[in-house]
Amino acid sequence: MAPVAPIEAPVNMIRIGQWETPRPDWLPPECADAVNDTAAGAEAQVATALDSIGIPAGRSDRVSGATLAGAGVGGAAGAAVAGAPVAVAGAVVGGLIGGTIGGIAGAVLGTVVPVPVIGTVTSGIAGTALGAAAGAAAGAAVVGIPAAVVGAVVGGMIGAGFGAGVGVGQ
Repeated sequence: MAPVAPIEAPVNMIRIGQWETPRPDWLPPECADAVNDTAAGAEAQVATALDSIGIPAGRSDRVSGATLAGAGVGGAAGAAVAGAPVAVAGAVVGGLIGGTIGGIAGAVLGTVVPVPVIGTVTSGIAGTALGAAAGAAAGAAVVGIPAAVVGAVVGGMIGAGFGAGVGVGQ
């Protein structure tokens, strides 16, 4: 069985399976090319695998394109749905812990800190604010990123299954 050749994306477009969108201005062309090359390679491998089990070439191309598009959309949705709420919860817990630790450490110093616009605050207040900000960022990252990854994997699998079903029906 001859391998299926990857499909080249149109100029200035992002193509993942059957899903296409214009390349955003903030995305460098080299990054868009990397996304397109990776997606086209995966799509070609799926089409080759489908060809090898007897699915006609045109149909296997449609199924692989729909599968990849579904996986991409499902993965993005899963990451957002799972990652965002967990990251918010992690930020709250991390902010509370960091604020407490920072406030205690700042209070131990017992000094005053000049803050632009606000004026002078005690080191305990400054420590609380800095600790809360650092703790919130750390808490969001520590629990939000793994949740987003799990959500992306689960959503991607569901999306791939849905996309494959749509592709088979085409």
